[in-house]
Amino acid sequence: MANKAEAVSLRKGLSEVVEVILDHDSFVLLEHQKPDGDCVGSGLALVQALRSLGKQALLVSDDPHPAVYDFLPGRRFHTRAGYLKPEDFHPQVAIFLDCTDPERAGRGLEFAAGKVWVNIDHHVSNRSFGAVNLVDPTAAATGELVYDVINELGIPIDKDIATCLYVAILTDTGGFRYQNTTKETHLLAAELLERGVNGSEIFDCVFETRTVSSIMLLSKVLSTLKLYRGGKIASVTLTQEMMRASGASSEETEGIIGYPRSIAGVEVSLFFKESDEPGKVHVSFRSRSLVDVAAVAQSLGGGGHPRAAGALIDGTIEEVTEKVMSYLDKLDVWTDF
Repeated sequence: MANKAEAVSLRKGLSEVVEVILDHDSFVLLEHQKPDGDCVGSGLALVQALRSLGKQALLVSDDPHPAVYDFLPGRRFHTRAGYLKPEDFHPQVAIFLDCTDPERAGRGLEFAAGKVWVNIDHHVSNRSFGAVNLVDPTAAATGELVYDVINELGIPIDKDIATCLYVAILTDTGGFRYQNTTKETHLLAAELLERGVNGSEIFDCVFETRTVSSIMLLSKVLSTLKLYRGGKIASVTLTQEMMRASGASSEETEGIIGYPRSIAGVEVSLFFKESDEPGKVHVSFRSRSLVDVAAVAQSLGGGGHPRAAGALIDGTIEEVTEKVMSYLDKLDVWTDF
């Protein structure tokens, strides 16, 4: 929970976001590269809410939305950078969603040039880069903050908007399993269910439906499992060759990090994913309770949350693995086991 000073700051940020929205007529909503469920759900909820006010609004992402979220309403208000040129759309305001810094929007950043920047996010590593910032690291998901904005605007939250918000919160809490899940998170989820959201159906779509190619990919990745520090650290690795051999798409790698994390005794889990950009590796970090992986990721050029973070690091799989393990080895936390 935020302390009194933080609560005042958040209230001010919320009021300023609402003021910007009421004072302008056209908006571009920017998602981070490789958008996840929180990013997609937040964006689709807010774009529908803005359009219900008679505003012009378009949701733009550099990368495609994962197919697992194709069931969400509002997709017709989303497009990808590259399909639309900045000169073809002239919004007054750029709203960054779930982005720790503006560069996370990738090619979508082109649409923000010369606009009023609004920054809505819940990452502790957020740089407060907007002219207006609504940043709350205690929120379980950016979807919680988008709910606050929509509610403050007095927009009725119908089933479509509620469904998008529910997905945002459900995915960033790992199905309400992660430590970022709070009493407020459950109360908000309950309210969204009252708006007609089908929770069991959504859970099945998001977590229980897999393609054959994703299962083939998972089998290859799990064969790379390695344990360090007597089983306190677990890692898995994904190469581009594995992607080609399984026929899987990049979006089908989502959730793999949960497998090494689920091993009994593991405090830190790592997922090394060879980027399609040569010479770079995506690293996902997860921890249970003792290691602040946001700090680890930040030291390596990334960011995130204390229990879930990521970084894009230069080097080969072998070089990046050695770099990450060398950093983790120096932590004094291992003496606590």
